[in-house]
Amino acid sequence: MIPAIVLKRVREGANIKQSILAERLGVSASVVSKLEKSEHADETMARRYLEAVDTDDARAVLAYYALPWTITSRPSFQHPDRDALWEAEQALQKLEEFEQSEEYDTLLSVPLDQIRSNLETSAEFVGEIDHSLAFVGAVGVGKTTALSLLTDLTIASKTGQLQPVFPATGGRTTTSEVQIRKAPAYGIAVEPMSSDEVRLLLVEMVQAIAEGKGGVSSELDRAIRNMSDLKKSRDPKDVKALLDPIKDMLEAAQGNQDDVTEEIFNRMKLSERTETQLIMSETNEDGLRWLSENITKINFGQHSRFSLPQRVVVFVPPGVVRPSKYDLSIIDTKGIHVTTERADLQQLYNDPRTLTVLCSAFNDAPGSDPLKLMKSMVELGSDAIERQRVMILVLPRGDEALKVVDDSGEPAESVEQGYALRLAQVENSLAEAGVGHVPTVFFNAMDGSAQHAWQEIEDRVGALRAHQVERLQRFVALSHDLVTNADAARIQQARVAIEAEVQSAVKSYRQLPKSVRPSHQTLIEQIKSGHPSSIAAAITRRGSWLHFEIHHFVGAGVRADANRRSSDYVTKITGRLESLQEKFRPIPEITGLLETLVEDLRDWRQEFLQRAQTIGRNTFKPYLDASAEFWSNLESRYGGGRGYREDIADMVQAWFEETPKLSEARDKVDARLADAWAELVLSRLLEATRVANE
Repeated sequence: MIPAIVLKRVREGANIKQSILAERLGVSASVVSKLEKSEHADETMARRYLEAVDTDDARAVLAYYALPWTITSRPSFQHPDRDALWEAEQALQKLEEFEQSEEYDTLLSVPLDQIRSNLETSAEFVGEIDHSLAFVGAVGVGKTTALSLLTDLTIASKTGQLQPVFPATGGRTTTSEVQIRKAPAYGIAVEPMSSDEVRLLLVEMVQAIAEGKGGVSSELDRAIRNMSDLKKSRDPKDVKALLDPIKDMLEAAQGNQDDVTEEIFNRMKLSERTETQLIMSETNEDGLRWLSENITKINFGQHSRFSLPQRVVVFVPPGVVRPSKYDLSIIDTKGIHVTTERADLQQLYNDPRTLTVLCSAFNDAPGSDPLKLMKSMVELGSDAIERQRVMILVLPRGDEALKVVDDSGEPAESVEQGYALRLAQVENSLAEAGVGHVPTVFFNAMDGSAQHAWQEIEDRVGALRAHQVERLQRFVALSHDLVTNADAARIQQARVAIEAEVQSAVKSYRQLPKSVRPSHQTLIEQIKSGHPSSIAAAITRRGSWLHFEIHHFVGAGVRADANRRSSDYVTKITGRLESLQEKFRPIPEITGLLETLVEDLRDWRQEFLQRAQTIGRNTFKPYLDASAEFWSNLESRYGGGRGYREDIADMVQAWFEETPKLSEARDKVDARLADAWAELVLSRLLEATRVANE
């Protein structure tokens, strides 16, 4: 069976109309059309179709689908790595044949199983072409406009100019994260905020209006006012002034904020706003406009059937988004406004299939927020930068590139020179921050370079995949060596030596060093640099707030400490494994497996660090939850004048360092980290190199 879409693309690539091909096949054009709309074509019809097309591509498709693919799943002919996957399939077939042959020695069972397992694992990763592009940037940097133009998700404005499908918010943050996925039809799915969360937002909003400070974001303020029909209006006596009906409500209630909050909550009619999805059949341009209008209404609180969104998923037909050889989903994250240390961002950059696109303005590239985020990656021991899962997208506006000056004070003579000068400054900033090299792409939304920038981003997805492709090719070569030149006795001797060396290393590095960084340090740093209203909102929610998640900060602090405590041990174990590689270089099966073991060690450490963060969060959370007095003291400080952040930081630090029960929590963290280190790293090292009792 051959996918019908492959046949259609071969015909279109040959520039043959359906009617012409139908004549060659001796059928009506409707038959060809029906065939191309089906999922698969049977072998006989597919052969007739391709022979009628009669091009090199058609013959290549016939040859490809005639290959005997028996172990792994056959990828589509359009798959960007189909040749590497075919080599892996052949290698697996030969391993299977070798295992059944007279030449096979049972001493080779473990290396053979390791090679086969790694071939299958890498082939599974490479075989899938679904990836996510997560656009991350500070509020107002222009990431939503950029991703709309890059993906070609645009509509014509009233003046005929292209504008993003997704509403730009005038330099502020959107109310929710937006994900864009491919589907047969246009659609919108909304994950709404809970009623409790809406009520807490109203409490903060009303308090801020009453006291004239802080409050929710302007976008949430606008949405809530639209939903409750409490919009501000111009003062007819003073065109520069705005009349606020909520202020009037507070005056009428004699300052009773609870009564006003309850009245606004009731006016929002959340019981009637229970819709979570909209679906529309594909009509291309009209569909995009339908999306734009409805997403705008939902974000602005103007859609009568939807509540405040926590997350919005947008579905578009595949032909609408700019073409890619990968199956890409787009994530427009909430703009960075308070802190870069966010659980949602960390989850994205740690995802092995996600490319994180850090958006920056041109004049301060790489930007303070992207730089903070990358420094956090390093501090937390993430492999996101090392594994090519992070890039920087610089967004120049107008002629900013021509205003860059060189070392002699002369302005750039061309846009390209301006980009080159700014790129050098970006690389210097990264080096000074200890981040290392991060690929950087420039994209001016006004100069028509979207296709070129999109290609560069697509290339970065290819670089993200390259590690697994190279790993796949390495194991193909190892399987060939094992099948054709294996010396079972020498391999066994080498494995015995490796087992002894690993056992010695595990014994030396079994006990993690003592803590070198307080678990609450990240939390203290975030409080000192956070926005007072955000800190207060997190305190009101007892530490659980998406925009300033106190429990996440504590977990991140434990992870940062675990990173420092384990870093030297991993370096030393890696050094011992690399020394073994040199010693056994004449035996390619052994050196290849050792090289893979070094990579596996890094991956296991990533799992250990992720576990460390969970340990930190979950261990301290019960103590935080149980300390009502602690939260009450923090809450009472709000509105007490200057020095709020510093006072809160001091109070939090004192609680962590002076509360007797927390020594028990720290002991639990140490014990759980020790267990995780043994389970996720040391035990796996021992198991991967075990020889005895085979």
